[in-house]
Amino acid sequence: MASVRTTVAGTPDAASPGGAALEQGPVLLWTARADGTRDWLSPGWAARTGRPLAGLLGDGWLGCVEADDAQRWRGIVAASGQAHQPYELDLRLRVADGTWRWMLEQAATRFDAHGEFVGYAGALVDIDARKESEERIAERARALRVAERGHARFLSVLSHALRGPLAPIGNVASVLRTLEEGQPALVRLREILERQVERTTHLITDLVDRTLAAQGRVSIVNEVVDAASVVRSAIEASGRALAEGGHRVELDLPDAPLAVRGDAPRLSQAIAQLIGNAARFSPAPGPIRVAVQAAPATVRITVQDFGQGIEPSFLPHVFELFAQEERPDGRRPTGLGVGLTLARRIVQLHGGDITATSGGRGRGATFVVELPLLRTPVATREAAAADQPFRVLVVDADPGAAHVLRREMEMWGNEVRVVADEAEALSLAADYDPQLVLCGLDGEGEAELERFDPLRRRFAGGRTLFAVVGEPRSAEEEARALARGYDSFLVKPLQPAALARLLRACAPAAA
Repeated sequence: MASVRTTVAGTPDAASPGGAALEQGPVLLWTARADGTRDWLSPGWAARTGRPLAGLLGDGWLGCVEADDAQRWRGIVAASGQAHQPYELDLRLRVADGTWRWMLEQAATRFDAHGEFVGYAGALVDIDARKESEERIAERARALRVAERGHARFLSVLSHALRGPLAPIGNVASVLRTLEEGQPALVRLREILERQVERTTHLITDLVDRTLAAQGRVSIVNEVVDAASVVRSAIEASGRALAEGGHRVELDLPDAPLAVRGDAPRLSQAIAQLIGNAARFSPAPGPIRVAVQAAPATVRITVQDFGQGIEPSFLPHVFELFAQEERPDGRRPTGLGVGLTLARRIVQLHGGDITATSGGRGRGATFVVELPLLRTPVATREAAAADQPFRVLVVDADPGAAHVLRREMEMWGNEVRVVADEAEALSLAADYDPQLVLCGLDGEGEAELERFDPLRRRFAGGRTLFAVVGEPRSAEEEARALARGYDSFLVKPLQPAALARLLRACAPAAA
């Protein structure tokens, strides 16, 4: 014991108050040589492990460490010792009662008076309670993910099942139109029927879109679009809601176009949700102000109403799925509570966000959409996708998926080349200058996207568009792909409308 204590100057004796703390405390101190073998251990090691200190010196203490953790420890210490760097890791230590405890080992480097690396000084800290809490949290998170997937599947099945009865009801309304001549009562009944079918169809469409967004099944085709044109389309789509409420839109648009990168129909859908929401919660006919303004780095789209307003207590929950504030007259809220959730999800997929403010009950509400501002001028594209062939390169290791992508692109009259991987694509790039590159994803995560970075860099500064095509992902992963520089994220199976917009986006590259 004397030789152990004298290794580190000033080590407390076990009989002293400091020594008793070392022996009974949760922290096990140690020093080690350059090769990691222990040359001193604090007295608490013996009490914690139930083994004499002499048997724990050198590599003896590793006999109390779980085998896989011990192997990992050796690799980390070997690499750190070679680089003369400190290290830390979690490991499982068998204690005196035979149970395993999670410990955090932290090691600092030691150097002699000449600056030579001589080893480490460190400590093992008991983190078993923290690990147990982390495991409970992780298990809870896994359970929530499973529940969310089940919830999304239920909404998907429900929404599609609800669509079934609407078609025959709509057909009945069409038949009634042919029988209503001279019968005003029948006309009114038919109009009621058509309005309710349209309203129900709209609600189900919102529900389907929200479900698809939650499952990552929203295809985003990025183009350079004018924010004002997006807003005009949204106002046109909200025409019925505005007319029914007798509201008028006070529109404030900039003199010059403000460019944003995004999927114009999806962005219009998000803005239309905000305008429709403003119309629904403005009980008296009145103005709804819609403005498009340039901020230093963003385009700001504001939708303001002077209606019911939002209570401060409900404001933090306004974008939550199915969240609906109680009406002041006590009547049940209308709608499903999915519109604002969907609108925010779409905007977030475009690298922006929506915020809501209100002065409280009866003071109206203001929703502000922020989208990244582009300095690129907005190009006018009149040509339809099918009017002009494009050079398309498909990169996909799956022969079946590559064949499908090729056929879909060739159906539009495009010239298509197919390669199995990015290396083959790079070698082809010298002779083939594609206007569109479709990158098939096999896995998930950043590493999968990184595979195509060399190919994107090869065409950096050019006019080539890059789109990734994969199975349904989370909205966050789609957003990461777009933020990484890809022009579009397409979900299999490819939809004709998405393909048409993507090919229109290639028009400037053909110029």
